Amino acid sequence: MNSKTSLRKGVFFPAFLLVLGAGVVGLVNNKLLINCFQAVFNWSYVNLSWMYQFIMAALFVLCCLLLFSRKGDIRIGGKDAKPKYSFWTWFAMSLTGGIGASIVSSGVSQPITFLESVWGELEGYGIEPGSSEAVLFALGRTFHEWAFFPYAFYGVCGVLIAYVCYNKKKPLTISSTLSPLFGDKASRPGVAALVDMSAVLALALAIVGTLGTFIGLVTSCLKQVYGLTVGAPVMFAAMAVTTVVYLLSSLSGVDKGIKFFARLNFKFYMLLLLVVALLGGSLAWILNAGTSSLGYWLQNLPLWTFDTGTAGGENLIKWWTIYNWTFWMAFAPVTGVFLAQLSYGHTIREVLIVNWIMPSLFAVVWFSVFGGCAIDWQLSGVVDLAAVMQENGTYAAIWSFIRQLPLSAVLVPVTLFVMLISFSTSADNSITVISALCMRGRRIGDEAPAPVKIAWGVAIGLLSFLLMAYASGGKGNDGVRYMVVSIGSVFSILIILQIAAAVKVFFFPSRSEDEADISQ
Repeated sequence: MNSKTSLRKGVFFPAFLLVLGAGVVGLVNNKLLINCFQAVFNWSYVNLSWMYQFIMAALFVLCCLLLFSRKGDIRIGGKDAKPKYSFWTWFAMSLTGGIGASIVSSGVSQPITFLESVWGELEGYGIEPGSSEAVLFALGRTFHEWAFFPYAFYGVCGVLIAYVCYNKKKPLTISSTLSPLFGDKASRPGVAALVDMSAVLALALAIVGTLGTFIGLVTSCLKQVYGLTVGAPVMFAAMAVTTVVYLLSSLSGVDKGIKFFARLNFKFYMLLLLVVALLGGSLAWILNAGTSSLGYWLQNLPLWTFDTGTAGGENLIKWWTIYNWTFWMAFAPVTGVFLAQLSYGHTIREVLIVNWIMPSLFAVVWFSVFGGCAIDWQLSGVVDLAAVMQENGTYAAIWSFIRQLPLSAVLVPVTLFVMLISFSTSADNSITVISALCMRGRRIGDEAPAPVKIAWGVAIGLLSFLLMAYASGGKGNDGVRYMVVSIGSVFSILIILQIAAAVKVFFFPSRSEDEADISQ
């Protein structure tokens, strides 16, 4: 740790107090909290859906341009920079640092929801639930919302932050990404503090949301599989265990705890994929359905990219597409800082392959296997997962699915463990980054002091517990759901500025900057 490092009070205290304030409001008046955040999200959907779709399209196009243009040859850190991690360690850390426990449960619940139009998702496009086209839509639409488009957030943000900080020698902060647009004005203490504080707050609340999801999955498992009564004490225990795990990982640093958990998490992902693919039934049917659905996605790509609800309807576009885009917005800028640190020594093309292409392909394979198997079982009558979700909520689908597999008595706790390390590997890097953004005078690679990490970890854990236990609302996690997407909606302004900054610095540089890029 640099001896000159000190706490950025203008970043840490406002963000930290706002997180605690949300917890207090949720505890005292949960309806007020839910209604306020729901109102923000509802307003943004009605007025800004067009903007969110254009943001996603712009990010996708930017990734393509950077990947296939000469800019892809630029090496992060300069031509003499050397990578710190092996390729597969780098990929494992990048992949697991950007997804959480929700991918495990969503692998079943989202395709089944679309297949059977559980909450009216197929009504806008006039597709018959359970039909052959519904099968293609279920997987194709899931690819759309989990693969190349959302990962474009990480691709652009990671590349922009890495280039500005390592090649342009700016501080490793969110505010530095605005320097191509505003020059030194972006580094002014007040401006930099406001931008970085907003980013820290957004990610902290996003982690609250993902921890709430994990708590919901744990309680659903205990109720459905083991028949246990679940209340606040059980939720607190789940929160406490998870908080300890991701804090221990974060406190160990990137080169120890985070790397270890990332590699472990990746191995268990591969294990679950193999188990479901081999034991789930017809592998040929799964592969055929996944391949055909990929073509269906490409066929419908133009409409899906720009549909604001006029064609697909509110049940699909608002509660799935726009909700998911705003959720990713809350994560993207600060997650980009973590990905940028891993990118040193690699070319921009390599960074995009690892942070955009490969995670997207992983998502396609994951949802093809889990979703394809679940759809096959739903249509063949092995288990009615749609009815399970309607009766017990979306969290219940994964447990009904796992219980149908051979060796389910072993696979249920294994799946819980995978969810735990999935969330932990996402949360530990996030805690590491937001804590680092709260420090002044740190060098790239410096870790924040342990007390700062502990403060954030405990605050996030407690807020998630309070919202899930006492402000959950009718759908089980309304408090965290609306809070996260509302923050993402507000944070869209920063995303737009970062897109403009990326276009400026990569495609409209000054003559001297362009010559410097060529030399790199």
